[in-house]
Amino acid sequence: MDYAGLEGALLLAEQMAVSMAEQVACLVKIDNGTSRPTARFGNKVARQHSVKNAPNTHQLSGIDQRNEMKPSTTWFATTIRNITTFALLALGPLACAETPIRIGVFEDEGVGKSANNLISALETTSKRKCSINRISGEQIRAGKLSEFDVLVHPGGSGSKQGKALGQEGRTAVKTFVQNGGGFLGVCGGAYLATNDYTWSLSLIDAKCVDRFHWARGTGNVNVKLSPTGSLLLGHNDDQIEIQYAQGPLLGRPEWDDEEVPNYESLGVFDSEIAKKKAPRGVMKGTSAIVRARYGTGRVFCFSPHPELTPGIEHLIALSVDWLAPSIDQHAVEAPEVSRVVRKHVPLDSSGGIAVLVTRDGKIIHQKGYGFVKGTHLTSQSPLSMASVTKQFAAMCAAMLIEEGKLELKGKVSHYLPDVHIPIDGRELLVQDLLWHTSGLPNFINSKEKASIAEFKTKFGLDFLTNKTHAEWLATTKLRHPPGQNFEYTNSGYVLLARIIEVIAGEPFHAFQMKRILDVLDMSDTTDSTRFNGSGNMKTTLLDYAKWDQAMWEKDDRLLPSAGYDMLFQPGALDNGESVDYGFGWYVSYENDKLVSMEHGGAGSGTTAARNWIRRHTKDQTTVAIFAQEHRQLTRSKRQLLVSEIYQALQPVN
Repeated sequence: MDYAGLEGALLLAEQMAVSMAEQVACLVKIDNGTSRPTARFGNKVARQHSVKNAPNTHQLSGIDQRNEMKPSTTWFATTIRNITTFALLALGPLACAETPIRIGVFEDEGVGKSANNLISALETTSKRKCSINRISGEQIRAGKLSEFDVLVHPGGSGSKQGKALGQEGRTAVKTFVQNGGGFLGVCGGAYLATNDYTWSLSLIDAKCVDRFHWARGTGNVNVKLSPTGSLLLGHNDDQIEIQYAQGPLLGRPEWDDEEVPNYESLGVFDSEIAKKKAPRGVMKGTSAIVRARYGTGRVFCFSPHPELTPGIEHLIALSVDWLAPSIDQHAVEAPEVSRVVRKHVPLDSSGGIAVLVTRDGKIIHQKGYGFVKGTHLTSQSPLSMASVTKQFAAMCAAMLIEEGKLELKGKVSHYLPDVHIPIDGRELLVQDLLWHTSGLPNFINSKEKASIAEFKTKFGLDFLTNKTHAEWLATTKLRHPPGQNFEYTNSGYVLLARIIEVIAGEPFHAFQMKRILDVLDMSDTTDSTRFNGSGNMKTTLLDYAKWDQAMWEKDDRLLPSAGYDMLFQPGALDNGESVDYGFGWYVSYENDKLVSMEHGGAGSGTTAARNWIRRHTKDQTTVAIFAQEHRQLTRSKRQLLVSEIYQALQPVN
């Protein structure tokens, strides 16, 4: 969306609204004593606040901040503006649509009827907008490939398609891919991609096993996916059943053609079809799904037919998404950062990583790399925050402390009188929850699973909420007396979220949305509606940049300046020993001066979040990485990556 144009339209609407409001105010007395909640549409809000001076964002500042108007006219004009905002945001995508993937589907001699199914699969399952057109061999020879991002050669006869292209057309296809285009070959198109025939394109260094028995029959086969294949194609199981119709059995050549790229096998045949006198024991173990790079372009081949297999037609769209260039209108790249990222996360490694670097609140790098569940990772992709979530819960607590509604040294029993947390030594205090000195068990630890399962069974619960989690804690024992040791526990922050929602008189996620997310216009940041504080939030690089800027600028819409200082004060044990943890951040001091604050996050499940945020006070630089499907990025590796990114941006003496 063209947000600059949107802001211009909003300013015009504002001026019109002011004029209308002043006229109406002369005729009607408007009662300003009623509450006017901000209108919410789905998960979006017509908001009146935004991050200051943020690049690539639109600012919907309340008109009362820029015009001295009577209260009545202010309300009327604001209402008109919010209505206009909603209309423009709703219509904006129509006027400023996403740039589509331009797909050319080969239509000439040798193309089978399955091409229609392939086009239908793209039209109905692609998550990205596609522009699909047929292209002939003659058009390819005439240079029409320049109008496309991806060329698809569907099922049929690979030899006839190759001959329909002719030598000139085959050279044009290779040049297209060499210069950054994408090539998808399905069945006959996969034969065409090999370097095993005189009519082949030689895009992948593969031969066709048992060429003599290519017509080995049709039917469903099992394909065993590699770990990378499962992630890229978004398939939780490593087995997939797919229709086969005499596609190539792709194998490594007995020779190595240095001019043709090696392919990566994403799936191998795990069962076989051996009809028409084809020998048994040949098909199983050969490659069924492969990908490769050719020059600056990409190649993807299916020997079988996902577009003909009910339930997995979307694999065609996923492969095209991998082949097509990533479109991220909000990307900002510092080449030295990308070099460091690619050193740690190779180009074709599974999963994706999003990197944000800011300095003085300004974005100097904002870019996604790779794929998550088969989709390009961009600055607008949803990112699992895992334990980075804690800094938001801590901010909510700081707000209540500043307002005198929550005491750092207040007893948990004072705020939750119906929850009887075990007492060992002294009572549990709010500061213990923030600083991880509580001694509470950690619900995420495997050794707590049996206790939680028993609790849920006893009370007929399908899941824990903030409230029932607190009640479960009351049935457990403390691991050590409060204030005696630092021991990281997610349960402390979930209990903190429960205290916050009791004080606020509303669900934690609603309080957090109203007080932080709506204020900073973090419209794509979400949280669980029932279990909060420790790790369930999702955000985007665009949104996290707004939060980061608010923290550096000490945005007074969240906290007064002194309140921000409180966030990064180190905690303390009862014996006075300092704890290098503040309000949701690990803090580092040198000579009593704050040097840096940082925090990580590691999730489980298919996303396997691996995050790390570090903020340097010396030059107000933030380096944030959000990795998904990268289990190999251990805590130490993430810390090293963040350190090297920061060092790469330092001036050379």
